[in-house]
Amino acid sequence: MTMINIKEKLKTLPTDPGVYVMKDADGTIIYIGKAKNLKNRVSSYFIGAHDAKVTAMVAHIADLEWFTVATENDALFLEANLIHKHQPKYNILLKDDKKFPYINIDGDKISVVRTNKGSGQFYGPYFNGIYVKYLMDIIRSVYHDNPQLAAEFLSGKRYDEVAAIFTDRMNKASAMQQFELAIAYRNVLYMLKRLQTRARVQTTAEDANAFTLGACRELGELLGLAKTPRRIECYDISHTAGEYVVASMVVFIDGAPDKSQYRRFRIKHGLGNNDFLSMHEVLGRRLRHREWDYPDIIVIDGGKGQLHAVDKVPGITFISLAKRFELVYTTTQDEPLVLPLRSYALRLLQRIRDESHRFAITYHRKLRDKIRTE
Repeated sequence: MTMINIKEKLKTLPTDPGVYVMKDADGTIIYIGKAKNLKNRVSSYFIGAHDAKVTAMVAHIADLEWFTVATENDALFLEANLIHKHQPKYNILLKDDKKFPYINIDGDKISVVRTNKGSGQFYGPYFNGIYVKYLMDIIRSVYHDNPQLAAEFLSGKRYDEVAAIFTDRMNKASAMQQFELAIAYRNVLYMLKRLQTRARVQTTAEDANAFTLGACRELGELLGLAKTPRRIECYDISHTAGEYVVASMVVFIDGAPDKSQYRRFRIKHGLGNNDFLSMHEVLGRRLRHREWDYPDIIVIDGGKGQLHAVDKVPGITFISLAKRFELVYTTTQDEPLVLPLRSYALRLLQRIRDESHRFAITYHRKLRDKIRTE
């Protein structure tokens, strides 16, 4: 089981505009950014010298993923949506939205401020789902920093106009199956309602699930399933030269991790470096737990050999994901599925596989260190 290779991932970056997501070794999102050219922008972090903040961040990057979009404008709003959703450690400036900022219009200058004292007109404070970053992006992209139009918009007089623009953008993104971007625009529409009425609208759960449900739906269709899979489990084996052999089980519900249902296993067969036998053991032990909900799909980290080494259970779809070429092996076809690199289903499988690998590695290290110090 190899570690995620950042250099190899950099080679697959597209040149399209989009948003990139940096993660640390624990799988925690530490930075989110936008780019006109994803390949150039993301690669730049790993080339040349940087300031202390960027250098510290790069030292903690263990994995990355990205979303391509049609325009820089799309990237602008998708970035803001993901930052407000995940609150990454290194997105310090955007996290400051939690300090209830104002927007100040003073002559031709439009700026974000932390107080309503001084010259010009103040709008805000903004909180409870009204994000100043969204508002400034709307002022920039729709009204091109026109102070008069910005003032009218912030006063709620141009709500219908802006709502129509973002409804159109949302529908186009959804039609292109760019679900995260559609969520970003949908969140802007909800925010506009808050801006106009200052009422609470509970949309968080629905927004968070929209993209992942789309990926699950696509995966189900590719595998020929009769219904969209809800519960997906993934397993990985970790060891050091056949010693301290452990396995991980991670659970995703509707495309999102449910860490309360993660499980870890210490392998008992005692035959060292035998991933096939280890996978056979851990799945046998897991499936004897009938009190745990059975999954729709079980994902095995590996190739055809790992897949055929385990006993199958009626009603559960077994697949494996091979790291080298990201081939998806199934029990119903001799040849593997080759999913497009931009496929949402493939991204979901990669996310699940990488989370399983992270969880296995973490347990393996803890066990190894504990035994060595006893």
